[in-house]
Order: sequence, then C-alpha cells, then structure tokens
Amino acid sequence: MIAIPVHYTRRTILGVPYFHTTTAEGGDLFLTEFGLPFARELQPENWREPEWFLAHREKLRGTSTIYHSQTRPVQGRSLDIVVRYNRVGENMPVEMQTLAEIPHADFNSPFEEFAVLADLRAARCGVRPHYIPTKKPLAIFVPPDLLQIWETGRLESKIAAKLARCPQSGLDIRRQYIVVYGWIDGLDALQVADHLQLAGTARDQFLKSTTDFVVAELAGLGFRVLDMKPAHVILRFDATGKLLRRHDGELLYALVDYELLQKIPASETNR
Repeated sequence: MIAIPVHYTRRTILGVPYFHTTTAEGGDLFLTEFGLPFARELQPENWREPEWFLAHREKLRGTSTIYHSQTRPVQGRSLDIVVRYNRVGENMPVEMQTLAEIPHADFNSPFEEFAVLADLRAARCGVRPHYIPTKKPLAIFVPPDLLQIWETGRLESKIAAKLARCPQSGLDIRRQYIVVYGWIDGLDALQVADHLQLAGTARDQFLKSTTDFVVAELAGLGFRVLDMKPAHVILRFDATGKLLRRHDGELLYALVDYELLQKIPASETNR
C-alpha cells in the first residue's frame, strides 16, 4: 500500500478517491490512485514548465487542445503522458452540432470525466467477460491563474448546472482544468488504415466496422461516446505484422477519448 504524503488530503468526488494538494505556485493538484505512485513526476514543474513542455509535447489529432508529452526524469524515471485542457462549460464545436438531438449533450467536467471512466473501467462485457482497455487517469491539475470569463469560452449557465449536480467539485468558471492520463502505445484506426494502405471502399469499410464494433460494445455496457470517431480507437500489431486480436477473435482495441463519454440514461434503454 502506498503511503499518502502528509501534505495531501484525501477527497472523494463523484465516487472517485483523490489525493489533493496545493502546488508551490498556488494551483490545485488532484492525484488519482493511479497517479499517487507518480506524485513527484506529476508535480506541474515536472511536465508543464514552459520550456520543457514546448520541447517535448506533440499535438494529437482532434478538436480539443491535447498533447502527448513526457515528465522530467525523477530519479531516472519518466512518464509518457497525455495532457488535455478540459472543455467544461464550452459550447460544442460546429462539427459536433449533430449531437443536438441528444438531450443534455455537453462536455464532461474533469471530475465527471474521471467518474464515468472509472465506471467504464469496472464494467465487463462478453460471454467470457473482458473489460475495455482505456488510458489510466492520473491527475487533474488546476492552475492558479484566473482568466476573464470572456477568455474561457465558457457559459455561466453551463458551469452553474455542473455545480448544481456536483457542488463538491468546486468548479470555477475562471480557472483552467487540465486532465493528465497515461499514454497508450499503438495506432488509431485512421493510422492503421494508412499503414495497411487501405483506400476507397476497403478503407471506409474497415473504419466503419471498427468504429461500429466499439460503439456496440460500449452500448452493451450502457455507455456511449457522443462524437465517436475512428481516431478514438487504438489498435496494435503483433510481431508478424497482423493486428492483435482478443481471445474471442475480435480486434484488441483501447478507447482513448472520454470528454463526451457518458452513461446511456435508463429512460433511453427502456424505450
């Protein structure tokens, strides 16, 4: 069992345990049980220091501000991480407006995101039960800087609604929320299609069948991703150059985007 450092306070938000501390510059750092063993590496100065971050980050595909990066080595250990600026309270981008028919379609707050992901990670599917691999949620970092409301792109009504549902989250419309995940090796489905040199109908069929399969498995567990895309599905090749498969013969995959992951309401499943 990992000892909790004395300057951390244990808190539970939406059922997820966190270890909270105030950082040297006055920010808030919430470590999950996965992040606690890497408390030193996940201190903001070890991954977000401007020169270090600029030199080591790689912008990832997507509409959000998201990067693959590394932490500074601490006693010879460094982590590959995914850093994303949470979009709680913002309006959906134009390309997501097709979600309008889904009631209450909205970006998860960082705490909602980690909570629904925890539920998904605990779920099992199939005749021979298996879980859907995901990135490990490591930390939520809240920098101390206060922005003007117009700078955030958020709507006060959306933040108020989030606070009404989860007052213990303490969301502040003026502050940024950064989620940190562990990196998963592999290629997304679009990159796999490129690697296999698929084109035309074959490419379209591969991307559609792969995405549809993940959507169906998620639905079977009672979850959905509102903007599900091939880029959200990570696949791997074995040593012979073939795509890895599970014991049931289906493709082995990981799901890697959760800002629009949600449980399917019972009112919809019972129709």
